[in-house]
Amino acid sequence: MPNPNKKWNLMIQASTRNGFFSESLHLYSSMISSNVHGDSFTFPFIAKACGKLGSILDGMKIHAHTILLGFQSNAFVQTSLLDMYSKCSCFADSRKLFDEMPQRNLVSWNSMIHAYSVLFDMPKALGLFNEMRSVGIRPSASTLVSIVSMLASKQCTSSVHSYGIKVGFGSDLRFLNAVMSAYVRLGLLKNARLLFDSIEKRSTVTWTVMIGGYMKAGDFNQVFNLFKTMLREGIELDSVALLGVLSACVLLGRLFAVCMVHSLLIKKCGFDGGQTIIASSLVNAYAKSNDTVSARRVFDSMPKKDVSLWTSMISVYVHVGCTVEALALSENLLATSVKPNKATISTILSACNDFGSLSIGEKVEEYAKANNLILDLQVCTSLIQMYCKCGNIERAKEIFERVPCKDLTLWSTMINGYACHGMGQEALSLFNKMQRENNGNIKPDAIVFTSVLLACNHCGMVNEGLKFFYSMRRDYGIEHSVEHYCCIVQLLGKNGDIDAAIKVVHEVPIEAQNRVWHCLLSVFRDHHENKLAEFASKGILEPKCKYSSEDYVLMANVWASLGKWKEASELRGLVDKRGLFKEPGWSRIESRDCFK
Repeated sequence: MPNPNKKWNLMIQASTRNGFFSESLHLYSSMISSNVHGDSFTFPFIAKACGKLGSILDGMKIHAHTILLGFQSNAFVQTSLLDMYSKCSCFADSRKLFDEMPQRNLVSWNSMIHAYSVLFDMPKALGLFNEMRSVGIRPSASTLVSIVSMLASKQCTSSVHSYGIKVGFGSDLRFLNAVMSAYVRLGLLKNARLLFDSIEKRSTVTWTVMIGGYMKAGDFNQVFNLFKTMLREGIELDSVALLGVLSACVLLGRLFAVCMVHSLLIKKCGFDGGQTIIASSLVNAYAKSNDTVSARRVFDSMPKKDVSLWTSMISVYVHVGCTVEALALSENLLATSVKPNKATISTILSACNDFGSLSIGEKVEEYAKANNLILDLQVCTSLIQMYCKCGNIERAKEIFERVPCKDLTLWSTMINGYACHGMGQEALSLFNKMQRENNGNIKPDAIVFTSVLLACNHCGMVNEGLKFFYSMRRDYGIEHSVEHYCCIVQLLGKNGDIDAAIKVVHEVPIEAQNRVWHCLLSVFRDHHENKLAEFASKGILEPKCKYSSEDYVLMANVWASLGKWKEASELRGLVDKRGLFKEPGWSRIESRDCFK
């Protein structure tokens, strides 16, 4: 008589192995409805399906069925249930089942040790490891791999490595790769490289681990050396290894290498526009190599674009200053079924800031409201910044006020908004409110103080500005940056306190004095203090200072205002002679459908 379980087992086995775990549970349900009960071949696959789905309720039902059918003594079935509980993060149930097992095989011990490795519970894992050896069960390579994944010191890693060699795993590639990964994780690259060089037959994983180690250490030359060796030796390349090399290309800005990796991804890994993770990496790699055309070509080649790919491409345009393209692409995204996340929204709003596009910013806010992102701190911060840059300070204030739990970045953004709009009293009031409401839990940083000093500068609040300037270092331990010096020098200069302003300039480190002299020179020129402007311009022309085209043009204007036309002409000539470029000013208006 044919076994009725065989047909069901074959179907359940096939669906589980192919990753159709919900289908496996459906088949098991149909099997029960047909009055056919599971056997020792059925339950391990069903338990695996429950573990992969994280369905603890279905797993407990399967466990109950095994008890009713008398499989408590079947080590194979019990081990599969133990593994299922671990996959569902029910580690206490895993250990309870393990302790109740009348018979345990090597796989049972390995499963329980692996569960503790997932928890990084080294004491319990080592306790089981020693217990299994005491009852005469010889560890396998899988046992040691689980142990190695938890090690947190060179001594322990070397000890397990030596033990593995002693018990016969000196040539087991999986074990050696795990030890090498542990060395890399601990930053012991010399030990990892020694082990790498000693392995005769390396797998792609071996190469990938070593490349990842050098990537982590920032040794990109070694990354490329290993990559070239892989190509020379004909090692099979996978997407993980190539993406690691691609990251090195990005950090080094090597466009030719990016193109080579791109071609290898197509040739070796079958990249044809179907893998968005790889596409996002390529887009970023081309962008960092200043090739936005190729980045857009990769983006356009993707038949299905996920939110990360859209975000990457929009971010590329924002980063290189192609704001029109960024906003046009943002409108295209909003017209699709892809839902932007908070990172996407922040990127789009950043483009709105640069371009002053209030209309698209308002659309993004409506989207955030409709998708329950309107109270997210990152989104709110971006919205406040956008409205401040686009001139709607009242709307920025409304958004700020409705956020229940504000972080430092949110406070800082609103303070900066007030400062940029010349609302000095409001900026200082908000700064004091931040300190008062949070009982000192939110400490101001250098960025907040820049906004506060900017507010004082715009409104001519000299006493308040000096108080905050000296309070930074004295009360908060924050060192003055060039931005802080520029704010206070401008504030003093506008107030006519020239001696104090010049005294502050001389406190600035010599390599940064150029920018501060520039600020002081602008003040003198604007207030027609020509003699003082001449004095400040000499400070900018210090030989140890580096200066830009803007510095030359500003100084030329000073000489011209003093009637020194020859000197002014010579300075303007130096801009061309030294290959400097003065970025032209521009203006724009936003019209309806300007991106279509």
